[in-house]
Amino acid sequence: MNTKRVSNPMSGTGRGLTLTLTPLSVAVLCALGLMSAPAFAREYFDPGFLSGTQKGVDLSAFENKGYVAPGRYLVDVYVNQTLTETRNLTFIEVDGTVVPQLTVADLANWGVDTETVPALKDKPQDMPVTSLSALIPQATSEFNSSSQRLNISVPQVSMKQGFDPDMNPANWEQGIPALMSNYSINGGEGKYDSNGISTRTSNQFASFNNGLNAGPWRLRSTQSFTRTDQRMTGQGRYGDYHTSVPTQSSWRTSNTYVQRDIQALRSEMTAGEGSTGGDILDSIPFRGVQIKSEDSMLPNSRLGFSPVITGTANSNAVVRVMQNGYTLYQVNVAPGPFRISDMGQMGNTGDLQVVVTEADGTRHISTVAYSSLPVMQRQGGFDYELTFGKYHAGNVTDGSREPNFGMATVVYGLPGDVTLYGGALGADNYLSGVAGTALSLGLMGALSLDATWARAQLRDPDGGNDHEEVGSSYRIRYSKSMVTTGTSVDLAAYRYSTRNYYSFGDTNSQGYRLNDWSAPWSMDRQRSSWQVNLNQQLPANLGSISVGGTRTDYWSGTGTSNNLRVGYGVNVKGVSLNLNYDIDRMQDENKSWPENRQLSLSMSVPFNIFSNQSLLQNVSSNWSMTHDNEGRVTQQAGVSGSVLDNKLSYGLNQGWGNSGTQSSTSGTLNYQGSRLNSNLGYSQSSNNDNFNYGVSGGVLIHQHGITLTRSMGDGAVLVKAPGASGVKVNGMDQTDSRGYAVLPQGASYRKNTVSLDPSTYPDGVDITQNSKNVYPTRGAVVMADFEVRSGTQLLLELIHNGSPVPFGAIASLANSSDQMATGIVGDGGRVYLTGMPPAGTLAVKWGSAPGQQCQVDYQGGEGELVVRHNVVCR
Repeated sequence: MNTKRVSNPMSGTGRGLTLTLTPLSVAVLCALGLMSAPAFAREYFDPGFLSGTQKGVDLSAFENKGYVAPGRYLVDVYVNQTLTETRNLTFIEVDGTVVPQLTVADLANWGVDTETVPALKDKPQDMPVTSLSALIPQATSEFNSSSQRLNISVPQVSMKQGFDPDMNPANWEQGIPALMSNYSINGGEGKYDSNGISTRTSNQFASFNNGLNAGPWRLRSTQSFTRTDQRMTGQGRYGDYHTSVPTQSSWRTSNTYVQRDIQALRSEMTAGEGSTGGDILDSIPFRGVQIKSEDSMLPNSRLGFSPVITGTANSNAVVRVMQNGYTLYQVNVAPGPFRISDMGQMGNTGDLQVVVTEADGTRHISTVAYSSLPVMQRQGGFDYELTFGKYHAGNVTDGSREPNFGMATVVYGLPGDVTLYGGALGADNYLSGVAGTALSLGLMGALSLDATWARAQLRDPDGGNDHEEVGSSYRIRYSKSMVTTGTSVDLAAYRYSTRNYYSFGDTNSQGYRLNDWSAPWSMDRQRSSWQVNLNQQLPANLGSISVGGTRTDYWSGTGTSNNLRVGYGVNVKGVSLNLNYDIDRMQDENKSWPENRQLSLSMSVPFNIFSNQSLLQNVSSNWSMTHDNEGRVTQQAGVSGSVLDNKLSYGLNQGWGNSGTQSSTSGTLNYQGSRLNSNLGYSQSSNNDNFNYGVSGGVLIHQHGITLTRSMGDGAVLVKAPGASGVKVNGMDQTDSRGYAVLPQGASYRKNTVSLDPSTYPDGVDITQNSKNVYPTRGAVVMADFEVRSGTQLLLELIHNGSPVPFGAIASLANSSDQMATGIVGDGGRVYLTGMPPAGTLAVKWGSAPGQQCQVDYQGGEGELVVRHNVVCR
């Protein structure tokens, strides 16, 4: 650089230093000045920095954060941070910006109150919405391509009040036409030798719960078959003899009805056989028409329940659960405590009788009160029921009157946590009314009080004139759950009836003979009854105490009926201990029913507390003991476990006791699969051999064929993934050889998510969407239809003009909008695609110029992996 000296004011000579700048110096200084100014130019990434990438490759689309190419994508839709739906959405380019293509109907389904938004009010449901903020002030829409999440924010003032995305009425599905049937078949064979007489017994029980769905209509009917057979052989004075008790068998059809929902009234209509509710008036079995409110259509409402039945068997026994003299459920159980929790929901037509028939023929009978908690409604809440029909008698007596009747009940919630309820029932021979109130006591729980008045015309069994009785019944019910103390009073109830009070069932059965299966006190009129269910959680992980029971006395003066179960349970490091005290009635050799008091103790010790070996992870030892008020003591010891991912369980037991109790050996096998459940059992003693078996499951017949499943609920979800066999569904069920499966349970009027496990997809199969949501109405069979792409796998090395196709190029199936049939070219021009047609054309693009596009044909077989090197793309 050439410089010229100038005058320097700081110098001693008084002359300055001058600096002369050349043109190059001026250019450098200008460049430095420009670099210090803010830069507004777009960042640019040179594709040439990528190894093997040609100059001129257009990657500008990827320079923008969150860029997504126009097309169709599976996205999670979040509205105000709440997951609302997972579905395929189409993204289009509008004014240089890629946005989701929505409609007015989409916004309404996601909770936007389109009727209050001026820009959306009265607009067609299919009107496209591409700019949300232009229609709803301060609303935004943002798509996160990395998580495939569409975030929509809408001011709360523009949202529907109380909207729940898990139970959107707009999504409720009536389902597909279908035939469904649940079957349960079990039985036993036994041999008993005593005093030279050999007795062989055989019993079978089968039930079939059948249904037909057509649109919103549901046809349901239950068929059951019962058969018992007994044969005796021995040696008499004149030689061998053979005798048989006449085989008893019966086939019964029950619970036949047609049902549909009426969503405008939040109700369901039933025509046929059914039962009225039992919360206000006594439950009544009927044949007729019923309309009642359906609480499951409401957000967060509580669905119906069935009680859990527990007890103790002293041997390999048959447990029957009966209601109104009919067998609702039957199962063979091993010695020791049992627990029945899989009966499913049933009608409220009276308390349940649990009959335990031991191996030697002795029977225990206990009563399980079947009633619900106090009726409570929030302010403005409203429930109702209207029933008109004929009284459909139970099987407690041999015959009964069956008058026509009408019944109505209503429940309404008032301010201050107070609920009023009432009802009336009228027939030719009966008239009654009830009024009551339920109220919240705050920290003290909930309480209900009601009174029933009744006038009954009683039949004279001798043929004389009917006579009239007028009486009253009073009831108080209480419930409370105290989380801080671990105490819960599920239900405590007391009822008192005057001497002249008759229920509708008493009135119609009075004067008829009690049948052989019913307990002798079944027709005694109750004077008063207590009922309690209490649970107390103890501190410091010391376990829990439970108390449940009923006490009833009768106007006939036949004494009291006591049923009590007090239990204590604790679990310490996997070791469980249970202690129970039971009071029930047991039939003795004189056919009388004295009280039976029984103390039982059981313990289970898992083997994995001793070793971490895999063989011991699902194995445990068990011991139990029972002692009754007659001094009889029985004990059982054994081992149990499971294999095959807990699908197959087994048990081996040895039993012994005093008072002439014989030692016994027994074994059980249980299999729980995705198509059916089955069980086998065998027990043996010196003079007693018993074998029992059972199988249960379901069959669904639909427009695409027949699918086997486990026992279904009132409705089901059909999973359709054609060609995708062996795919796990929701972690338990599995598609069959055709790609179909049935989820046997589903929440009515709520979101049910159906998820497929991608790790179980067969080779060559790709499914565009791994999960779907369905919203079945009550009793519906809804279909989760998955789009399965089953085809060729391609691994190609693409060559264009003698060089590999550039990195970042997009390869897709020509003339197809399927975003899943698209891949990005990697290093060396390699691209991998799955689920492609056996033959087709790939369109490859890395820019908009004609020289930045090419096509290549391929050929392969269904399900094959096609590998091609140096494929020329023209």
